[in-house]
Amino acid sequence: MYSSITSMFASVRRHFDDPRVRDVVLVTVPSGTEGAEPVRLTAAETHEALYGPNSDPQFAAAVWREVLRTAPSDLSPHGTGKLLAIWLTLPRLTGTVYRVCTRLRADRSDVEAEMVLALLEELAAPDAANRLSDSSLIRAARTRAWLFARGGLRELPSTQVERIAQDHALTASDEETDTQAEEGLDVQVNRPDGPDGLRAPLRFRVRPEHLRKGVFAGINDGGRGRSTHGGRWRKRRSGCLVGTRRTRPAGRRG
Repeated sequence: MYSSITSMFASVRRHFDDPRVRDVVLVTVPSGTEGAEPVRLTAAETHEALYGPNSDPQFAAAVWREVLRTAPSDLSPHGTGKLLAIWLTLPRLTGTVYRVCTRLRADRSDVEAEMVLALLEELAAPDAANRLSDSSLIRAARTRAWLFARGGLRELPSTQVERIAQDHALTASDEETDTQAEEGLDVQVNRPDGPDGLRAPLRFRVRPEHLRKGVFAGINDGGRGRSTHGGRWRKRRSGCLVGTRRTRPAGRRG
């Protein structure tokens, strides 16, 4: 359902690679010092504050609190606040995506989309601004990914569509059988010696797959056709002519 050529994470990263988005002030972090001005951060500066080499854990925690406080209430047309929260979680989710896809052979695009869906659901939950933390948000996305991939392992492949196609093919083949005499096999039962038995040879047509194995044992190929004796036949009325007719397997009579 969510699978696409471009992965969800790549799309989010590409959005924030745009200078028109990357250089806009999106986060305002209150200063811990009384009377000091709040710190205003662009998207790129926010990412640097969380994951840069000089990241300060205390300041990073304050940044996360502000991001998660404003994201749930963001009602802008493009949902920039929610998208920023998702973007900032990606470095902590990429490793999980790799492990899920490697261990459970899940599709990467599907796993990433499930994670983003879990993040959006958490951000849209009631009282999310006061309840959420960066850890709970990441945990929700990771849990959703593992559950999704494990659920896929329990799915069994269905051959129903293939069976339907084969049934249609067999039906079409059966309909053509009556008009294609070359698909059948001419069988002739010669008149046996003695007073009892046939008054004339019996000839009929049958498809080879409908004959039991070994039915042609002892067949004499020297005659005009193949012949076999089917045991003793009941005596027919004098003058009864036996002609040529086509037989069908049991269960296919109209």
